[in-house]
Amino acid sequence: MALQLSDTIRRRLPILFALVMGTLAVVFMQQYLAGQHRLLAQERARLLQNYQDPIKVLVVSKDLPAGTTLEAGLLELADVPEKFVQPYAARTPRDILGLVTAVPLAKGEQVLMNKLRRPDEAPTGSTLAGLTPEGKRAVTIGVDAITGVGGFVRPGDEVDVLWTLKLPGAGEDGQIVMLTLFQKVTVLAVGGQMAGRPPVDESQQAPRDYTVTLALSPQETAFLLFAREQGRIQLSLRPKKQGESQELAVPPTNINTLLEAKLGIKASPPPRPARQVEVYKGLKRDVVVMAEEE
Repeated sequence: MALQLSDTIRRRLPILFALVMGTLAVVFMQQYLAGQHRLLAQERARLLQNYQDPIKVLVVSKDLPAGTTLEAGLLELADVPEKFVQPYAARTPRDILGLVTAVPLAKGEQVLMNKLRRPDEAPTGSTLAGLTPEGKRAVTIGVDAITGVGGFVRPGDEVDVLWTLKLPGAGEDGQIVMLTLFQKVTVLAVGGQMAGRPPVDESQQAPRDYTVTLALSPQETAFLLFAREQGRIQLSLRPKKQGESQELAVPPTNINTLLEAKLGIKASPPPRPARQVEVYKGLKRDVVVMAEEE
């Protein structure tokens, strides 16, 4: 009888072991799932808390390369949780419209003020060659306090270039004439200060003699360098807001045009050269001045 009971228990022992292990597995799985549910609930609560009271910030609507001028069509407002709003993020279009991207921006990226620059500000690390417009050449001339508008010319300004020279063959000493060589010339640099760079300490007195670098076409560059050697170059500063889209026709100025414009005095035309005839009498040579016929 005892042997028969022992055989029965031995046969059922694997089944009992399987039931115990299955029960333990179910218990452990329930505990694991309960723990995961708690973690999910905590994460959901954290995310909901982060997304409460989102802040509207400006993002770009498409990929923008560096040097792109920001326009309304390139920007859009996005709701971003306060926790994820980056420092220097722009929030209103009026703060950044017209500014230029200093670095590439990816679609959906927040627009940060420290990634923008003014249109007249040079990109970081730029050189004078990079600032020179296409088709132009950078040429430097020396000026002083008089010919350089008292030292008030700044990089990025526009100037007119005037040339004073003495015409050959107009009297014994020649005739002094001033004419406008070029108009609306962009100033690339003054001394070592390039356009778009932070201004130097203006509390220091400007030097009496300094250099100005202008953007001119190759032909204009040759004209300017020739004119510099043959006369005197002077700059005149143009206003920042200039409504003139075309160059003005400025006639050359000399003593005659000045007297006529200011005093109404018209200069009499120079006398025609007298006709001279050489007369030879033997070996003697005489010059006879012929009277002009009326």
